[in-house]
Amino acid sequence: MTDPRTGPARWSALAALLLFGATACGGGVDPAGVEHYLDLSDQPMAASEIELATVDGEPWGFTDVAEDRLTLLFFGYTSCPDVCPMTMAEIDLALDEAGDDADGFDVVMVSSDPVRDTDQQLRSWLDRFDPDFQGVRGDVDATVEAARDYGVPIEAPQETEGEYLVSHGGRILVLTPGGEAAGMFDEGVTADQIAPLLPALREELL
Repeated sequence: MTDPRTGPARWSALAALLLFGATACGGGVDPAGVEHYLDLSDQPMAASEIELATVDGEPWGFTDVAEDRLTLLFFGYTSCPDVCPMTMAEIDLALDEAGDDADGFDVVMVSSDPVRDTDQQLRSWLDRFDPDFQGVRGDVDATVEAARDYGVPIEAPQETEGEYLVSHGGRILVLTPGGEAAGMFDEGVTADQIAPLLPALREELL
């Protein structure tokens, strides 16, 4: 199987990004006009007031995001077989493809399965993508409430007939300094769709 990071598909994607970038430099990119991105910049969603903690044991709230950067936020869990690892991989690849334009972004994943996602497990799992990605976890009910504050409908894990069911978010939220959600990428978005939009988001929201 061809590795998408090194094979023909990878080079085709980079070529498309270069072409997109050349166009963007001339006329700019309007996030509101991109099909796979929901622009909320005119009426951003208020920051959740829920308090959680980082995998390092430090208190963390959604208003604690960096003051001079944007944060890409995702609610997921480490034992997810498909959506969560694919989402984090696409974010990682998008930041790589964006180059210097990725310098204005942080990435945070909030565990929707905090009982099984220990600090060590979450940290180790995120390191597979990028050691700079931040892991956050806390009380299950508080996590569910925080997700719903941002319009992400997750539920607390449930054990039914011997199966342990966990839900995750689908969209990648874009948080501004202060924790407001100024937009979100659709579920299933790819690196090729994320990367070209990062410079415009940074210019518009910071």
